[in-house]
Amino acid sequence: MSENMKDRFNWRGFTSIITGLSFVGMSITGIILFVVPPGRIANWTDWRMWGLTKHQWIGLHIWFSVVFMIAAIYHLYLNWRVFLNYFKDKIHKGYALRWECISAFLLCLMIGVATLAEVKPFSSLLDWNEAIKHSWDRADRRAPIPHAELLTLEQLAKQTKDINVETMIENLTAKGIKVESSDSVVGELAKAHKMSPIELYDIAIGAEIYRGGRGHGGRGDGGQEQYSKERASGLRRVGQMTLEQYCTHAGLDLNKAVEKLRKTGLQATAQMTIREIADSKNLHPSDVRALLE
Repeated sequence: MSENMKDRFNWRGFTSIITGLSFVGMSITGIILFVVPPGRIANWTDWRMWGLTKHQWIGLHIWFSVVFMIAAIYHLYLNWRVFLNYFKDKIHKGYALRWECISAFLLCLMIGVATLAEVKPFSSLLDWNEAIKHSWDRADRRAPIPHAELLTLEQLAKQTKDINVETMIENLTAKGIKVESSDSVVGELAKAHKMSPIELYDIAIGAEIYRGGRGHGGRGDGGQEQYSKERASGLRRVGQMTLEQYCTHAGLDLNKAVEKLRKTGLQATAQMTIREIADSKNLHPSDVRALLE
């Protein structure tokens, strides 16, 4: 850059513009963060707004805030004499803004005290904020425990009723998800396969994904309702489903499935559970599923 170009660059104008833009960015991200769900929900369901996760919105908010503060300080530095002369002029005019300054200070003090004391309407805004954040919570999308995405598969299995880590790994492997060991962290494993932790969890426990989502085809509102009903009824493991339920789950023809299993020497009826069918030949439920699929 030549010396002439440097001379033409208006640092005061640049600082004013960057201060304004960073303020806009800080305000927009602040509004977004006002409505985001708690981390235990956002992380488990891979919550996004405009394609960005909660952590990305937090990152943007922090950096816009940092840029705004630096730009504001530099703006004050560049215009220090103007600010100083402005206040000197007001002093010489007999404290023309003294009541305005006192009123502004008292107002800010009152807001701070009332907020900490949880006095209405200041507490009402905070209550509204909590209500918005928790409105994202749904019973059918909750993790076994808060922040389950931070657990290893082995730890997750201990928090899930009637399923062991070996079965989880088998279920994941059957869906093409490579698991190095039972110490694999749920969140990291889900991220590596471009899915949310809840989607990975549903596969691990043998539940079919009915909800729409990233990386999975949606089935509309009816599919979501079906998913919710089946999750609520406890059909979490393939082994606990009847053959008829499993075929409905997997979109298989029941009669063909019964015939296929009988040809392999397995006793199978529509009302037998997958585990009962597997036990007839000392097999694991995942072996029966492999035969069907």
